[in-house]
Formats: sequence, structure tokens, C-alpha cells
Amino acid sequence: MSNQSKLNEMIRSLILMYVKENYNQYLNDNNLKKIDDDKIRDVIVSLYSSKKDHLRSYLKYTLKAMMKENYVGDLVVNNICVDIFSDDEICINRLTLEIQKYQKNL
Repeated sequence: MSNQSKLNEMIRSLILMYVKENYNQYLNDNNLKKIDDDKIRDVIVSLYSSKKDHLRSYLKYTLKAMMKENYVGDLVVNNICVDIFSDDEICINRLTLEIQKYQKNL
């Protein structure tokens, strides 16, 4: 696996972990066991818009801590984030699918 592939997989894993953590926090804050399927997208839209900038910071901070002296640099991470977040609709759809899948496996 190339270094770029490893980095992409690390970022993918971190994003999924971040989303699941925020999902669980949402459930806790709203005293829910799960989000109704017909409301998942609305919740994702709300959380996505409020957490998008924090996610970028989280990725940089966490990757620095994980990679230490092998950290690729903020510019590389920023460029990857620009690619990831370039289409909000695709991101929201993907997150909606991930949460639906996650809830089915609970």
C-alpha cells in the first residue's frame, strides 16, 4: 500500500470515528436510542454544517499526533480536506448512508 493510500485510509477512518462520536453525542444529548430513518438526513445536514470546520482541525491535530515526525504537513492535509469537502451534497449523502448502516448494525 502506498503512503498516499495509507494516508487516505487513516483520514477515512478518522472521519468515520468522528462522525460516530458526534452521532453518539447527538443521541445522548437528545435522549435517543437511534435517529428515525426519515430524520437522519436532517440531523446530518445540521451537524455537518456546524462541525465541518472542527473536523478539519481534528484531522490535522490527530494526524500530527499519530504520524509524529512522519506527518505530511498541514498543506497536504488541507488539500485533502478541500477535495473531501468540495461537494457538500456528496458528503451529506455519504454520511447519511454511513449512519443508516451504523444504526442497522447496533
